[in-house]
Amino acid sequence: MLPLRCEHLTFSRADGTSSRELTASFGPASFWGFCGQDSERILNVLGVIERPERGRLEVLGMNVLAMSEPSARAWRDRCFGFLFAHPHLLPSFTVAENVAMPFFRLCSRDPAVAKRRTLEILEFMGIADLESSAVGDLDHQDTWLVAMARAIVHRPSILVAVSQPDPLLIPLARRLASETGTTILWNGERKNLARQVDGIIDLEAGAALAGVA
Repeated sequence: MLPLRCEHLTFSRADGTSSRELTASFGPASFWGFCGQDSERILNVLGVIERPERGRLEVLGMNVLAMSEPSARAWRDRCFGFLFAHPHLLPSFTVAENVAMPFFRLCSRDPAVAKRRTLEILEFMGIADLESSAVGDLDHQDTWLVAMARAIVHRPSILVAVSQPDPLLIPLARRLASETGTTILWNGERKNLARQVDGIIDLEAGAALAGVA
């Protein structure tokens, strides 16, 4: 089963002047870069943050556009992890508390289970030694590493970097795809993505179809 597939997914351009259309399939363990003027809008639609004008969007075999809004949001929260232009961490909480929050909400309220998973993902990110640190005391790089740990702690099938998070995370996202089978959709500059991704989608450059086995 493909993690993500869309057919004739049509959405308005960011400037509202016209519409764009995308037909694409994204397989497990694949890493796709998104560039161009409408890349953030594309990822908002693919990530079930915004609804398209028309088309079909399947997430793990479920047509989310046929679901009710609450059901689509619940399915999105289960299947996706998100990174944005800012880390959006809670500075008064520790690293472990920030990372554990989505796991508690989506997976398990058992403290032992949550702690085990939190430590596991902090080790993957190389920041297990920061478990008890206050987020407000972290430097720029560690703050972003915590943000990514929080985005993937619930084991999403798809990680979406919607609005160009720090490019230092790109090699870790590549490793995540390779080691866990996560599908990565990453908004960024072509120069930062070119050697890391399996393909780049830029509708401004005429790319309208991406296929993955």
